[in-house]
Amino acid sequence: MLRYLRENTGNWIIKIFLRIIVIVFVFLGVGSFGSKRNDSIVTINDESITIKEYQQAYKAIVDQMRATFGKNLNDDILKALNVKQQALDSLIEQKLVLAQADKLEIMVSEKELQDNLFSIKAFQKNGRFNIDQYKKVLSLNSLNPEIFEFNQLNLLRQQKVKDIVLSTVNVSDFEARDWYIFNNTQTAVDYLQFDPDNYSGIQPDEKQINSFYAENKDRYKSEPKLNAVYLKFSPKDYQDKIKITQANIKDYYEQSQEQFKIPQKVEARHILIKVAEDAKEEKVNEALKRAQDIFDLTVKGEDFEQLAKQYSEGPTKDNGGYLGIFDKQSMVKPFADKAFSLGAGEISKPVRTTFGWHLIKVVAKFDASIQTLAMASENIKKGLEQLEMQNLAYYKAGEAFDAVIDGDDFEQVALIANKKLVSTKDFDISGQGLEIEDNKSFASACFDLNTDAISDVKEIGGSYYLIKIVKKIEPVLQAIDIVSDTVLKDLKLKLQIQKAKEDAQLIVSKISDGKTLENLSKENNFVLKSTKLFTRNSSVEDIGNSSAFVQASFSLSENNTIFPEIIEVASKYFIVGFKEIKYPEETEIIENLKTVKTQISSKKLSQYYQAWVNELKNNSKINYDNPEILN
Repeated sequence: MLRYLRENTGNWIIKIFLRIIVIVFVFLGVGSFGSKRNDSIVTINDESITIKEYQQAYKAIVDQMRATFGKNLNDDILKALNVKQQALDSLIEQKLVLAQADKLEIMVSEKELQDNLFSIKAFQKNGRFNIDQYKKVLSLNSLNPEIFEFNQLNLLRQQKVKDIVLSTVNVSDFEARDWYIFNNTQTAVDYLQFDPDNYSGIQPDEKQINSFYAENKDRYKSEPKLNAVYLKFSPKDYQDKIKITQANIKDYYEQSQEQFKIPQKVEARHILIKVAEDAKEEKVNEALKRAQDIFDLTVKGEDFEQLAKQYSEGPTKDNGGYLGIFDKQSMVKPFADKAFSLGAGEISKPVRTTFGWHLIKVVAKFDASIQTLAMASENIKKGLEQLEMQNLAYYKAGEAFDAVIDGDDFEQVALIANKKLVSTKDFDISGQGLEIEDNKSFASACFDLNTDAISDVKEIGGSYYLIKIVKKIEPVLQAIDIVSDTVLKDLKLKLQIQKAKEDAQLIVSKISDGKTLENLSKENNFVLKSTKLFTRNSSVEDIGNSSAFVQASFSLSENNTIFPEIIEVASKYFIVGFKEIKYPEETEIIENLKTVKTQISSKKLSQYYQAWVNELKNNSKINYDNPEILN
C-alpha cells in the first residue's frame, strides 16, 4: 500500500529539487490513476480520500518540517502541531476547491500551463526552461509528463478559484489607520503585587496535611506505566547498502549552487562605548563624545588594538576588540553596513547600534567565492549517504507496516523484516525505564496507543519504529508517608496563594472615589511599582505575557484610575492603576499606512478564504470512514 510512496520519495532529488512540487502532488492525489482498492479514510460528497493520499500528504509535511527543525523534530512536536489533522484538512480542502472549479467550469489554457512549467526552477538550466532537464527530473521521481501536468493544471485551477473568492476583499485607509492606532498605542501602569513567595512563613499542621492528602488522592497516585515490544529501523543499519557515485555528487553540486556560495567576509576589530537603546538623548550624546575622542586618537596614529584594550566596554576588550572573520549576516545591520563599506586598514567614525557606539577597524576583506566541486565533494557524499540511509530505513519500516495492514501478527512482521522484536522494561510517560535514544518521544508515542495495537511508522531519535503495547499498568494511590514531602510542598503553596489572593481582595475592597493606587499603597504599607510603556501586543516587563493584565491596563484612563478587580498572572495577584497613555504621532501613522494596509490585507485575505472553505465544509457531506487514522 505504501510502496508507491516510498519508491517515489526515497530519492534525494525530491527533497532537494521538488519539495514544493511533491507537496502539490500529494495534495492533488498523485497515484489516483492506479489502484482502486477500497481504502477510503474520508468521503467528501461522492469523492474519497485514500489512505495512500493521506500517507503521502503526511510524509510531505513531515519532510517540510524536518527542513525547519532538523534533528530536533520529534513526535511531541508533530503532535503539538497536529500534523495528522493538517494533512487531512489540506486534502479535504483541495477536493472541495476542485469541486468548485468544476462547478464554475474554470479552465486553464495550454499557454497558462506552459508558462507555469517554464517558471519552475527545477526544470531550468542557466535560467531558462530545458526540456531535457524537465524529462530528467520527472524520470528521477518516477513521474511522467501526463501525471505531472495534470496536477499542475489542477493547481492552477484552484488558484483561479481562490482569486475569484478574494477579488472583493479590500482594506480602506480608515480601517488601516484605526488598526495602527489600536496596535501602537502605549500605556504604562502602576501596580501592587501580591506574590505567594512572600508568605513563606506559613506552616500547615498535621491535621491540615492529612486532610489535604485525603481530598487530593488523585494527585498522589503512582505514574501509569506501559510495557511494549518494538521493531527498530536505524539508518546506520543500512550504511553498507548505500553507494553514492561521483555522478550523484556532481548532479547535486550543479543543482545546489546557492549552497556552495561563500559570501564576502571581513576581519575586524571594534571599540564599544555602551549606551542603552532607550537611553535619554543626553546619555547618548555623552557616549558619542567619548567615542569621537577615541576616534581622534586613532587619527593621530595611536594603535587601535591598544585603544580597544584601554577604552572598549565590550566583551572583546581584552583581545583588543578582535571580532574575527564574519559575513554580513552575522552582525547587526548598522554595524555590518559600515564594516563592509570600509577598505582594509580603514577605521570608521562612531556607528550607533542597539549596544552603543562602535569604532570599527577592518583588518582584512575576503571576496565572495564559491566552493569548487573538489572542495565540496566529501561533504556532499556524506550528506547524500545519510539521506539515502534515512530513506532506506523508512522504506524498510514502511514494508513492515504494509505487512501489519495486510493482517500479519507482530512476530510474522518481524520475520518479514528480518528484525528482532525488542522488549522494554516498564516505563512511564517521561520515558523513565527505557533505554532508547529519545526516551521521552518513544514513551509519548506509546501512551497514544491501545493495548495490543501496532503503531504506524514512528520517527524517533532519527530512527523508525513499529511499536506494540503489551501491558498497561494502572496508577495506584501511594501511602502518605511516601509522598509526604510532596503533599507538604503542595499544601504550603496552596495556602500561600490563598493568602496572597485574600490580601489583594482586601485592598481592592478599600477602593473608593478619588483614591489613587499611590494612596492605597501608603495606607497599607505596600510597595508601589510601575511598568514601562507597552502596547497591546507586547510583553510587560516583570509581568510577562498576560492578556488579562494588558486588557485591564488599557481600560484605565485619567477618569478611571484603578481597575476594580484583582488580576491573576502565574499565581501572583495584581491591582493595577493608571499612569500614562501615549498615542502614535500623526506623521508615524501616515508613514506606516501603506505597510499596515498590506499586513491587514494579507491577514484579511487568509481569514476570508478560510471562512469560505469552512462554509464549503459545512455545506458538504463529509464522512470519516477511518477516524482511527488520526490516533
